[in-house]
Amino acid sequence: LLVFSMEHIFEQQPIPALRHTDRMKHLVTTLLLAIGWPFAHAGATEAGDPARGQAIHLEGRLPDGSRLRARRTDLPDMTGPAAACAQCHRRSGMGDQEGRLRVPPITAASLLAPGRTAAVGRAAPGIEIAGTRTERRPAYTADSFARALRTGVDPAGGVLAPWMPRYALDDAAVADLFAWLERLGPVGGASLRGLVDHTLHLATIVTPDAPAARREAVETTLSAWARQQRFGDVRVALHVWRLTGDAAGWTAQLQQRLAEQPVYAVVSGAGAAQWTPVEAFCEAASLPCVFPLVDAAPAPPPAGRHHALYLSEGLSAEARVAARAVAALGTVPARVQVWFDSDAGHGAAQVFQSALAAGSPDVQLRDLRVQPIAAGQPLGAANELVVAWLPTPQVQALLAPPAALRQADALPAVWLSGQLAPAEALDLAPAWRARVRWASLRSTPERWRATAVTSLQPWLRTLGLDPLQATPLQGEVYAAAYFFTDALQRSRGAWSVEHVLERLEAGVNNRAAAGTYLRLSLGQGQRVAAQVGQIQGWAPPDHRTLVPMSPVLNANR
Repeated sequence: LLVFSMEHIFEQQPIPALRHTDRMKHLVTTLLLAIGWPFAHAGATEAGDPARGQAIHLEGRLPDGSRLRARRTDLPDMTGPAAACAQCHRRSGMGDQEGRLRVPPITAASLLAPGRTAAVGRAAPGIEIAGTRTERRPAYTADSFARALRTGVDPAGGVLAPWMPRYALDDAAVADLFAWLERLGPVGGASLRGLVDHTLHLATIVTPDAPAARREAVETTLSAWARQQRFGDVRVALHVWRLTGDAAGWTAQLQQRLAEQPVYAVVSGAGAAQWTPVEAFCEAASLPCVFPLVDAAPAPPPAGRHHALYLSEGLSAEARVAARAVAALGTVPARVQVWFDSDAGHGAAQVFQSALAAGSPDVQLRDLRVQPIAAGQPLGAANELVVAWLPTPQVQALLAPPAALRQADALPAVWLSGQLAPAEALDLAPAWRARVRWASLRSTPERWRATAVTSLQPWLRTLGLDPLQATPLQGEVYAAAYFFTDALQRSRGAWSVEHVLERLEAGVNNRAAAGTYLRLSLGQGQRVAAQVGQIQGWAPPDHRTLVPMSPVLNANR
């Protein structure tokens, strides 16, 4: 109480010498702590509850349900999740590093053994500067841990960096947190699910509604990768879990497969519009599910997703890109028609409608399952826009106008889904080539082919697969395998699930991974990597090369 009161006085009183000198503040605070610590400390050595400590670490929630409170000299008071240890030290407790900026680990292996004091220097809030002068400190005990949390004084008597928060915790809460951190850290050997006798067991999941080409790309490419992949002396065994029947029965099948063969993670996978039961299984089992090939990422559950990661959110992200492009391109159509013939397409149509900027034209949604378009019926006027969430066969049939409609200036503008009806899969008349665009999160075919030559094709060659037959689907499998491999290697043997998920977040950023997508990036806690999209179309005058027709637009929710 004495320390927190003095810091409050320093913050409020306009004393120039103290107001502008953090060093003086910490010096005076440390002197007060040296005097007051023996009287304030009532013994933090009682046995703690690691479950309650986990809530403090992850959520900033104290045992009595109140919010954790912390102070830093350079920021206002922090409470609740903002004050949680995981904000800086991550869920794994392994800390983080970017360039020379480092947050140290707080796992048992770090705290309960002699180590270095926190670096003292100037840096961004909550981080240390790697490489600054440090001194050795003894291992933390329950008592010295309590003192460090409350006062910022480490076991060697050194003052921790000012960006390390000071916490108002009673003895019971300190004991709970210490009990949790004693259990926190790298998991390996027999304790790691799916690692047995130098074999890392992984799975990939294939749903019965997955398109044949998607299923083939996943099973063939990933199996070839697993046969050759090694992590030091650890080999990989891949298990293909093919689901059958209705989606209502998938959870039971997956639970049985996991019980029969524990696996460390699910890598890639092949599905279609229905993937929610698979994601729910992965979250319930704390099983990383890394970048499956699906039509769209499911809507996030109320509690949020943590173990499931996706390359793309799919159709809804395309829909937001299309809606923002209506405003970005500056040409407001007289009317917008939105066509769809599936539940997934209906969802995208609704997202598009709600994401349109204020003042946009009215949108008419048309379910072609209920209101089909008659053969030869005009699709719209030249000043109208048609946005179609339809697969390739339906688009091909609709964009075959009668002989009277051969001039491009007599046709409406049509925007298609780059995922459902990619440009390279359509054979369009010249008039339509001048009027059709694609809302896409993916690279143009020309850019993808150029990138595949330097990344995907050499990888396929090492797997014994034909590099000349490389496809974008194989590019997505490559991205999943590449990023997962990279995360394990960056973990340096600390293969706890939490730490590997954190390494995935750090490793995805701005790396081409075969160039399937325009850009991939993940931030802390993010679970969808494709963050941007654009409108693409055929370049005049020959309309044979697909090029960007809009700026790069944000595809986030």
